Parts: sequence; C-alpha cells; structure tokens
Amino acid sequence: MNTRVALAVIILILFVTAGTVIFAWNARPRLVEIYPQAGAVNVPATTAIRLVFSGEMNPETVSDHLQIEPATEGKYAWDQNVLTFTPAQAWSAGQEVKLSLQAGARAASWIAFPMGEVSWLFKTNAAMLTYLWPSDGQADIYALIPDSGEIQRLTNGMGVLDFTVSNNGIMIYFSAVNSEGGASLYEIDRSDMGSSTSSLYPAQEILNCGAAQCRNPVASFDNQYLAYEHIIPDPGGGSGPAQIWLLNLSTEKSSALGQENDETVQPSWSSKGTLAFYDVTKSGYELVNINTNESLLLPNLTGQPGDWNPGGEYYLAPEISYYRAPDNTERGTSHLMRYSPADGQAQDMSNSVDVEDAEAVYSPDGSSIAFARKFLDAALWSLGRQLWIMRSDASDAHAITDEADFNHYDLAWSRDGQRLAYVRFDESKPFNPPELWIVNADGSSALQLVIGGYSPIWIP
Repeated sequence: MNTRVALAVIILILFVTAGTVIFAWNARPRLVEIYPQAGAVNVPATTAIRLVFSGEMNPETVSDHLQIEPATEGKYAWDQNVLTFTPAQAWSAGQEVKLSLQAGARAASWIAFPMGEVSWLFKTNAAMLTYLWPSDGQADIYALIPDSGEIQRLTNGMGVLDFTVSNNGIMIYFSAVNSEGGASLYEIDRSDMGSSTSSLYPAQEILNCGAAQCRNPVASFDNQYLAYEHIIPDPGGGSGPAQIWLLNLSTEKSSALGQENDETVQPSWSSKGTLAFYDVTKSGYELVNINTNESLLLPNLTGQPGDWNPGGEYYLAPEISYYRAPDNTERGTSHLMRYSPADGQAQDMSNSVDVEDAEAVYSPDGSSIAFARKFLDAALWSLGRQLWIMRSDASDAHAITDEADFNHYDLAWSRDGQRLAYVRFDESKPFNPPELWIVNADGSSALQLVIGGYSPIWIP
C-alpha cells in the first residue's frame, strides 16, 4: 500500500512538474513588435527604439540584456509591456545601428522561461535639407541629401504655403490650399516611412480651416501644440487681420490667443514652452506661458521674425533704431536686440552703428549666431544683405559671403552646426528666381543646390 501511494505521489509530482515546464515554456516572453523594424532604412536620426513584448516584463533583465552598437546613453521608459529607449543624442546620419536582446530577459512572472536571443539592425538616413519648390508656382515639399544630391518629393500637387518640422524631426507640419479657397493644416509622420522606398509620404489633414487661411504652423518642443496664424477672409474678397491660434495636437481642439481685436503674427516656441509672437496692434513681441497664461510684452517697431536661443533664455530679433548722422540728418538702422524674458531687458547685439541687420538664427548649440547684414554708409553699402556669423556674445562678427548684388535670407543651421543653408536673390535682376545654397560655417565650399528653392529646414 505504501509503495502504491509513493508511486502515485511520484507520478503526480512528475505530472505537475511537466505541466509547470510546459506552462513556463508557453509563457516565455516574446517580442511581438519592434521599431524601427529589422532592416529599416532612412530612419530619422532622432528616432527612439520601441520594443513591444507579449506580456509584462522584468525591466532590469531587459535593460541588462539589451545591447546597442554603437553604444549610446539614453532613457528607458516602460508603459506596461512596451519599452521605449530614447537616445540622449541623435544617431549619426547614415549610420547602421545594431541591436541585440541577449538571451536571459525574463517576464514579470517567475513561472516562465527566459527569452532567447533576438538581433536586428536599422540604418538612419543621411542629413537632409527640406525646402519648398518652385518659387513661381504651386509649391511642394522636397528633401535633398546635399552629400549625394539625391532628392525626394514629400508632397505632390498640394500647393504648400509654408511648413515646419518638429524638434525631433519626426513630424512635418504644413499649410496647403484647400477646395474652399482657404488653407488647412496637414502633417507627415516620418516614422511611418522607415522601411519604405517610396519618396512620397502620406499626408494627413489635422485641421480643416474651410475658407479661412491657416498659415505658418510652428510645433512646440514637446509636440503637444501647434501655433499658427488664422486669417478670416473679409466680405470684400480680401483677407482680414491675422491672429495666432493654438491647436492641441492630442485633443485636436484649437483656440485663439492674445486680444481678440489685435493682429498677431509670426509664432515662435522656446525650448521652455514659452510662445512668442508679434502683436502688430501693440507694436511688440508678446511672450506667453501656455501653462500659466502669463504674458510679457517686449516693445518692438520692426516686427520681423525672431529666434530663441536653444536654452530658451533669450529672444533675438531686429529692431529699428535712429541716430543723428554727421550731416545732421536722422537715419534709421536695424540692429539685433537680445531680449530677456526674465526681466524684459534688451541688449543691442549689433557691433556697428550704420548697419541693417536681420534674419538672425542661433546655432543648435547656441554658441554662434548667423545673420544677414547690409552696411548703410556709402563706402560699404551693397545692394543686398550678406551672410555673417558672430559668437553668441556678439564678438567675432565676420562676413562669410561677399556678393554685393545678392540678398541672403532664410538662414538655417544644420543639426551639427557645421553648415548653413540659405536662399540668395539677385537684387539687380528681379525677374530671376531665388536660389537655395549651402555653405560651411567657416565660409568655405559654398554650393548651389536648387534654383527656385526656398524656406530650407534641416531634418535629422
């Protein structure tokens, strides 16, 4: 009898053990989705790695077994069974990234075998310069790889008016004509195209503006909001005054900012979430904290577009100033003013009196400022503004172009701060189209890219 009981117990233990082993084997975690996909090419250099597991995982066993080549620092974030790794710095352009989840990653449940090894790779795209073309007709968005000359057409026959790129380079937002005579807002998600060989990207309408003109969209750094100019047609068939509106990209709800009767234009986001725009009615830049709704008005008569430094501490914009000339006449100049939102103070950054400075943009690391300058005195006067660079403290200002008849504008730094894209226009031949160029930051290797191209923006 005891032998039979012992045998039954042994058999029961074997059945339980076998069942546990089978359960643990079937319960072992699996990777059900990875992004970027294995073998993906032309992946944005700012892309994050996303792993979707079949169930909840033990986080430490995953991070300990995930290897990335080349090695890079970054942030791990879990949302249930989804791991996202965001690199601290963008991948290098045109780089092959190898990933390996080595054997040993475990599920949160202890009754499961560990995962086996999984390996894959993807390749980032080369640095690309997006722009609009042509300047004399219905424009579309194009992307050009300067190092190879390869061009991709991102939209087709949409009549794009203007566009912007999100801080991480993944999203492209643009304004384009619609069937009601107005202009609506659209988006392109570049992450959808990581493994595609097609040059056209799928564009999605995000705001139907009907007969109104929705123009000049600009995305906040966290990609939660899109600020844009909203222009309602007047009864006479023309356009009414513009007003800055804010679109919440999560809720898809939009609302007006600023005073109802004020004309407001040219939105610009800081990295700290402050929105700057020019109030034509009040003659000043309004700085609005979207979270607290606190605002600050910086008086300015020029009203030209400005630029935030990368840290969000300063707003740089041109301003008209006047001085008494030797012949006892009053002359107007345009100086670059660095505004401090903390105290509302403004510092003159133009290190010469008799100049017309404009188009200032900070380099990605904030160490340099590119701008366009024209001397107003007779000895140095030129027909067009030249391209200049100075340090962010206004020192070492020097020209990197010397083409007196050409006006230089639409300045755009490459993401690595090594090159500048710009548009030049021959003021002596007004019927000629504008030209899109790039030049090294030291002024060397200037290269014409596209005749009739304009509004350049670099994307990773």
